[in-house]
Amino acid sequence: MQRLSSPLSDMRHHYDVVVVGSGYGGAIAACRLARAGRSVCVLERGRELLPGDFPEDLFAAARQTQAHLGDTVVGSRTGLFDFRLGKDISVLVGCGLGGTSLINANVAHKADPRVFDDERWPAALRGGDARLDDGYDAALSMLGSTPYPELAPPLQKLVPFEKSASPLSRATG
Repeated sequence: MQRLSSPLSDMRHHYDVVVVGSGYGGAIAACRLARAGRSVCVLERGRELLPGDFPEDLFAAARQTQAHLGDTVVGSRTGLFDFRLGKDISVLVGCGLGGTSLINANVAHKADPRVFDDERWPAALRGGDARLDDGYDAALSMLGSTPYPELAPPLQKLVPFEKSASPLSRATG
């Protein structure tokens, strides 16, 4: 399989636009700018992962994990799973060409509307908002997202997701 990334030695001295991040947002911005005729450089930390490069067990995943606790970094700074641990909020992001899309299993899923009933959300989002649905529709259209065909072979990566989600489906069932 051909790589998308280029070595640093191939970088030019000048670009019209530099996009930092190659996840969904950066990729769409870079694509639109390139289609408009601009010379674009996309910068991403981490490495390009091809099929077969992803960790397949817990120990391999642990070797591909980094955690940021303030100024302290534990693990490889190019580890695929990048935990940003803060006082008020913690997030997991992807590190590599493709950004967080590398670790979310290419899922484009609308949030359960009940999520937005929580009082911590801005009042404009609570109880549903047509603009949010419009945003979902635009994202699905731009990303070309389609359901996985029912007659296609089952995806092995879905097995652990289904297993971990089964208690939730029983609880909300």
